[in-house]
Amino acid sequence: MIRGPYPFGDGMNAAWDLVVWHGDFERVEIATLSREDIDRVRDCFDHGDDVWMYNVYAVPDSVLPKIADLVPGQQLEPGIQHYIEARQNLPGGELWFPEPGELPPGHVPPP
Repeated sequence: MIRGPYPFGDGMNAAWDLVVWHGDFERVEIATLSREDIDRVRDCFDHGDDVWMYNVYAVPDSVLPKIADLVPGQQLEPGIQHYIEARQNLPGGELWFPEPGELPPGHVPPP
């Protein structure tokens, strides 16, 4: 367990998966996006006060070409709903959970 400052502040220790869902249960991961990738495209999304997009966001077709620039060699099809999903990406693969009674200052990305 990580102790000390909130480990996901400023988009640190997180990764964002670009995925497509087929049906209800088939999740197809296309690529993993870095903090730098998200920094390049986050202004294209209506993310409210979730500055580092720690939630799940649908990728509008209008933004798909910008996302495609981040994943060269991948074919992204307009009309198929793509999503960006945040997750923890801590060194060593450990998970971080606040201590009992400790409230994180923001959303904790799911593992």
